[in-house]
Amino acid sequence: MKPRALLHLITPLMAISFASAPATARIDAMQEIPQDSLKVPELAKEYIISTYVPSKTVKGKGLAVSFVFTQKARYKDGAPVAVVVPPGTGANGMTHNAHISQIGMIEMRMAFPGGGTRDFYSDGEFDNRGFKSAEALRDVILFAAGKSRDYQNRTLQDLIWAKAQIKVDHSNIGLVGWDQGGNTALVCLGKHSDDLSGVVKWLAFYESPVGALFTPPNLGSVQDLVSNKHYRQGSAATGNLIIDWRKLAWSPSQFRSPNRLTGQRRGMPGLKGVLFFDDNLNKNWEESREFAFTPALDVTISKQYFPPQITAACERLEVFGEEWPDNVATLAETEEFFTERDGSLYIDALPGQYPRLAVGMFASLVDHGQQQEDHPHIAFLYNKLLQAKVKWLRLNPDPVYMANVSAMNPATFINNKPNAPIDSADLISHLEPKGICPDYVFMQGLISELADRVKTGNGVYPLVTPLCPFEMPAQPAIMPAKPKQ
Repeated sequence: MKPRALLHLITPLMAISFASAPATARIDAMQEIPQDSLKVPELAKEYIISTYVPSKTVKGKGLAVSFVFTQKARYKDGAPVAVVVPPGTGANGMTHNAHISQIGMIEMRMAFPGGGTRDFYSDGEFDNRGFKSAEALRDVILFAAGKSRDYQNRTLQDLIWAKAQIKVDHSNIGLVGWDQGGNTALVCLGKHSDDLSGVVKWLAFYESPVGALFTPPNLGSVQDLVSNKHYRQGSAATGNLIIDWRKLAWSPSQFRSPNRLTGQRRGMPGLKGVLFFDDNLNKNWEESREFAFTPALDVTISKQYFPPQITAACERLEVFGEEWPDNVATLAETEEFFTERDGSLYIDALPGQYPRLAVGMFASLVDHGQQQEDHPHIAFLYNKLLQAKVKWLRLNPDPVYMANVSAMNPATFINNKPNAPIDSADLISHLEPKGICPDYVFMQGLISELADRVKTGNGVYPLVTPLCPFEMPAQPAIMPAKPKQ
């Protein structure tokens, strides 16, 4: 039975209570922070090896994968593996570096079918992060867990030992859903639980826009000149996002810029037509004043796929008039499309499929992608996971772990209680400060904590020290050569 794709039919979530954000709740952190105030830890030398993992999703040798690691494992009995599900909606995840190896773990990168570089790629057709991409992710996870071999019949342990003589801890495998990679991670876990239950032990999210209205960002992204002011602040916390559709309109002859650019980048014309809020009622989209929705695109770039909730509103209000545009997906088509790509549809079943899964989320005061002040994607995802009753859930890492990876005072960081309700009106006080250290350092703290809690089976709160203390010997700084006399 397919999960329901209509976001507006989701059962209300009440752990983060509904409250409209006051107009005065502006984020002072939007001011620029001088670069010199950033605390950037020194990095130990990183090694990288690459190979192909056989998969039915591609032709040829297999899926292109790379592993980044150092010469020191986090535990005496080996280094855990963090499989990074890359950000964005593209096929190539080989160039994204999260520096997870700096915490004694093995960082695994992959290229989905059709992705990679000119000389190292996964030979296949990209399905825009659909079921084929989720299947490919399953295959690389199984390789990371030591349950399959590469195209030359080697295990991950064989490859790592040949380079650094460290063991792989196959019992501590986790996924890092970076940005929109969080959706693909959840779809993969849901679709392939028969293979992955007992294999994947933890799941980390980096400000992931999980949900059809957040991917693409249809409440307003940092690239939009205006945000969606017709969205009711705070309603995402209930799971039933409320939008006033009365001024929804369609301009058939205009182009939405991301739509047009995407088409040109792939050598094809863009798709005409902009779905927007006609605030001045002149039937013409004014980009600097009026919010327009961003569609997802299919592989052939022949149709615009608006989220089911938006498409249902178009159908109900007869926005397109007597004839539905050929280049806009119908409600049935868009529900099928987002069933393959909306990770929120798979959360309810997660605790039954992965009963001991530890989940962590990172979110900061200034989101890297979304624009709404109430951080609706964070409230929605946290609440959805909390209501589903995953085994262990935390918003932002424990301060003792942040102190460990950043060499800063733990009092600098937020200390949220695991598995605890958070009032949506007070959500901002639970978000990490922006600009004191790079975001990847926050993710190092989060991933370290998740892996250690899985390793020790310890969910205690609060902590006074990391459960498995780890220090990475940084490389000595390279001093500039003295000028000759």
